[in-house]
Amino acid sequence: MTYKHIRSLSRGIEVLRYLNTVDGAHPSDICRSLDLPRPTVHRILETLGELTLIYQGPFSREFRVSPKVRELAQSRDQFGLIRHAAWPAMHALTSQVVWPSDIAVPQDHAMLIVESTHRISSMSADIGMIGQSRPMLVSPLGLAYLSHCGDAARDAILDDLYATATADDAFADRATIERALGDGRRDGFVICHDLAHRRCASMAVPVRVGGDVVACMNVVWHAAELTFDEARDQLGGPLMAARDRVEESLRDLIPAAAPGPDGGPGWARLAA
Repeated sequence: MTYKHIRSLSRGIEVLRYLNTVDGAHPSDICRSLDLPRPTVHRILETLGELTLIYQGPFSREFRVSPKVRELAQSRDQFGLIRHAAWPAMHALTSQVVWPSDIAVPQDHAMLIVESTHRISSMSADIGMIGQSRPMLVSPLGLAYLSHCGDAARDAILDDLYATATADDAFADRATIERALGDGRRDGFVICHDLAHRRCASMAVPVRVGGDVVACMNVVWHAAELTFDEARDQLGGPLMAARDRVEESLRDLIPAAAPGPDGGPGWARLAA
């Protein structure tokens, strides 16, 4: 059975996602950013307010998301350590190179973006990156993870993805993917266009804890602005230095983390 799309629900979630990327917004900001009619935005804000998912500041009267939103995710941010460790280095990286950066973790055979500086970069037109996924085989984040994760994890992901691939898929040629992964292992990074966002290219590197890859971090630029060689020269060093700072921060944070479900070190659950 095919059910009718609930347009009002989609728009409400769209407004929540937008408010989650800014420090606060007036209804006019939401109308302009999401291209929604003013009456629609006011109805959505009224409903979200009644559900206590948003609130207005006492002085600016801007709308902001409330802690209730996090309760929808069971109040447990399993990626909190990574976000806490990554943000200072990512902020400094974007301040240095201007181009935005993301950090993503493997989830459901894709890379889930858990922190991003798109919202503070003057060179980005995207602000709602947190929570978006990038395909494992056609994104630098995914290829960087597969290049450096363990053999068992890589083989399991590739087998599952190729079991459902068709001849029309962009990654249908497994030999090409294997060559790309070999290049990533050799170079220590992956640099290519992002097929999920065709006007952009990015360079991605693995983030390791205890020898295991727990995340990947990138820097993103407009493909028309920099060639791959220029990006390597201008962005590669700052990206890797920022990655090193994230790894150092994680090493400082992880001894205080709760043990993993199998009683092992706390970092183990970050790589799950």
